[in-house]
Amino acid sequence: MLFSLSFSVSAIPETEATAASDTTPGAISENALRDFEESIFLHPQQTYRKLVTLAQANDFSNEGRVWLLLRKAQSENVLTLYKEMDATLVTVAPLANVMTNEQHALWLYLQGSRMHQTGNISGAIDTLKYAVEVAKENTNSTIYVLAIRELGYGFALSGDYYRATLILQDAYKNLVTLNNPFFNGLLEESLGDTYNYLGNYTKAIEYYEGALTFFESIGYQPHVASTLLGLAMVNRKLESWDDALSYFNRYEIALSFTDNHSENFYLHYGRAMTMAEKGECNLAIGAIDDALSLSGPIDYNAELYKKRALCNLTLDNLSAAKQDLSKARTIFNGIEALHNTQWHLELDYIAGLVAFKDNRFEQAFEYIHMYYKDFLELQRLNNSEYVTQVQATMEAERKDKEIALLKQQTQLQAVTAREQSLKVRQKNMMLSGVALIFALLLIFVIFQNKNAKKLLALSIRDELTGLHNRRYFFDYFENNLVKLNPNHVGLALISFDIDNFKHINDNLGHHVGDEVIKTVAQTAANTLRTNDVIARIGGDEFIIALPRTTLLQAKEIAKRILENIRSHRFITKEGADFSVTASLGVAYHDQNKFIALDVKSLMESADTALYQSKRAGKNRFTVAA
Repeated sequence: MLFSLSFSVSAIPETEATAASDTTPGAISENALRDFEESIFLHPQQTYRKLVTLAQANDFSNEGRVWLLLRKAQSENVLTLYKEMDATLVTVAPLANVMTNEQHALWLYLQGSRMHQTGNISGAIDTLKYAVEVAKENTNSTIYVLAIRELGYGFALSGDYYRATLILQDAYKNLVTLNNPFFNGLLEESLGDTYNYLGNYTKAIEYYEGALTFFESIGYQPHVASTLLGLAMVNRKLESWDDALSYFNRYEIALSFTDNHSENFYLHYGRAMTMAEKGECNLAIGAIDDALSLSGPIDYNAELYKKRALCNLTLDNLSAAKQDLSKARTIFNGIEALHNTQWHLELDYIAGLVAFKDNRFEQAFEYIHMYYKDFLELQRLNNSEYVTQVQATMEAERKDKEIALLKQQTQLQAVTAREQSLKVRQKNMMLSGVALIFALLLIFVIFQNKNAKKLLALSIRDELTGLHNRRYFFDYFENNLVKLNPNHVGLALISFDIDNFKHINDNLGHHVGDEVIKTVAQTAANTLRTNDVIARIGGDEFIIALPRTTLLQAKEIAKRILENIRSHRFITKEGADFSVTASLGVAYHDQNKFIALDVKSLMESADTALYQSKRAGKNRFTVAA
């Protein structure tokens, strides 16, 4: 789900700081309303009450009243007061001819966001394209970033993951130099949504956690809540039921910024879906009924009907399952943008199960066969080599932008030091001036050295563990491993991560989590041979290349890594005593078979084997078929 949010992290103006308590209509100027967004995100409930009071007065010019109504609609979107938001957007519509470009862009963005919530995906995409076009006069503005983010979400929701990734990564690459935590948080959360829908849950969690850090740093509680919801949904799809329910509990606490409005729908929705997928159908059906009684997006209701149909089949309620399937199909038939997406295709799978339960075996086979045929084609399109290359290229370009920024900072420091040195020499040629110049040059050298180290770390090393990073690993893979001679026997890849790592961070703190990552990294590295390469690719995820190895040797190394990790005891300063385990996936390419090495397929096989280890109970390794 998405909230309509904006602004940056500057301090609240004095007029805004009093918005929650001052109820006199003239207390806020028209200019203050233009820059009123941060108050909406820091104090949404109090700010909304103030805006309602102001809307009852007629003390503003047309431009000022447009800002007032747009800010009111923005607050209603944050607080999920959708009926009130619809009424406000209708009220402001007659003033469209007097709107400035900035106001027009915000109005279009709010309309597009509302269309998403009502299931009008194609209409939302068209409206948000227009919003981006109007807002692009100032690509550093909050409205532009919001519109880009919502447009990326629309493409992802419609199944166009290529355009979603392209537009979001391109915006991130261009905006990273601003160092604006709010912009970065918005784009990382939307990339988390995109990778979530694409099925790359590891990458989705990485982006969601990055967004959560940004939002918590600026105190924007609505954004913190939406990101926690994203993390809960991803863990649900990973079948990490306890982690999912834990995030739903944190999400419920984060909702304290608002009264009991329709936002509770997503809480009930998430918990109900988790219970159903966990197999607790008796409890799930009641929870689904509760969620359906609330006001939620129509496509979310369709997902609830699908899950209730599956639970009714499990409980032998065939008639109820047929009704639920019919209701879900009716909803999807009315949302053209969702046709042929994974959510729509699942209807055929459920229809096949219903037909089988109804002893219509031939029809059941046809439905199931159609589902798998269409699903595999959709997976092929979503995971095509071209899309994967674009995603990798865009992320690399963004990292290059960060490196370029560090280089620019280094150059700026050099110029500043030279200018200061010249001024000092002009003012005073005495010994004190020489000493000052020396001190400035020394400071410059220190900064230069720090930035040089940062550049080197970004280029080849992971800062926390000292292992090679993602960039180095893929460069090494491309330049060395793919050129292996057939006589070198074969190549193995091991993908692994730490089991239940989120519990460590949540219960013992991130400082303990960092120590666990460093220790596991060193333990794994010490287990390897001289020519093996290990890299940390993000969070608690690692990848190992074993060149010139046999499959038997790869299995033996994987086994030793597992044993060495779980045998290590961690004792914290606070007195906690624990050990950890890991889950590994092994993929192998046999050079002697003279089959061309497909890097992408080999890495995907290792990741798939890793998830098989997770599902099989963790603390083990699985060899890809």
